[in-house]
Amino acid sequence: MSESPRTWIAHACHRLLRPLVRVLLRHGVAYDDFAEVTKSVYVEVARESFTPPGKRPTDARTAIVTGLTRKEVKRLREQTDPVYAARDWGGANRATRVLSGWHRDPAFTDTEGKPRPLSPSDSDTGFPALVRQYSGDIPVSAILAELERVGAITQRQGMLVARRRAFVPEAGDPEGTRMLGTAVHDLLSTIEHNLDADGSERPRFQRSVFNPRVDVRALPVFHRLVSEHGQQLLEILDDWLDRHEMPDDNRPATRVGVGIYYFQDPDDSEGDA
Repeated sequence: MSESPRTWIAHACHRLLRPLVRVLLRHGVAYDDFAEVTKSVYVEVARESFTPPGKRPTDARTAIVTGLTRKEVKRLREQTDPVYAARDWGGANRATRVLSGWHRDPAFTDTEGKPRPLSPSDSDTGFPALVRQYSGDIPVSAILAELERVGAITQRQGMLVARRRAFVPEAGDPEGTRMLGTAVHDLLSTIEHNLDADGSERPRFQRSVFNPRVDVRALPVFHRLVSEHGQQLLEILDDWLDRHEMPDDNRPATRVGVGIYYFQDPDDSEGDA
């Protein structure tokens, strides 16, 4: 007997939740805490995306759609938490924007297009100018401390030197957890768009390559290949996005981007999960 779409979704949820639950347990988040967040998201999405056009979202309809009680819906609706504001999700990390600007803005690169050493105090052409240009109102000292903390920049002979273009938090870093939410959100949004496409909109690019029987001795080489070529491609795309960035005015603009990731099953049992 063939499985129903609901069964397929259940299998998909089981599989995608495994790495998430590992992260939650590692950070001491119990099931009840996760369930509370899940219920909150159910209410948000039901009100935002499943209210009939021209109708006002009501607690009764939200309860019907989500399976929650009206009392729970009312409590969750009245419970405000700016951390979950949609506009805050995936906003470019300020440290990332500073590093990217340092590598591509002619005002902060040398004749070869490489990031030049910057004075930590020169407010016209040094690091303070870079931070002011790409991080808005975040204090220069805060950006400097963050980039030094993750090893993205170093001080040499009284000047600040960029060590890498990518902002990569260390293991256990809270910023890495924020990136988890953003990256998974973006990937699932693309998959959702493609699954629900009715022909009126172009499917979004979403591809992957894998082989289930790769020699484990070759994995370090493959990982290095992905890291080097993936970073090169991302820098090309980042430069293109920069050239098409709109000023902060009322003209139409939206967040758009591309993600590249390496994956590897820890063992055979994980692949059957």
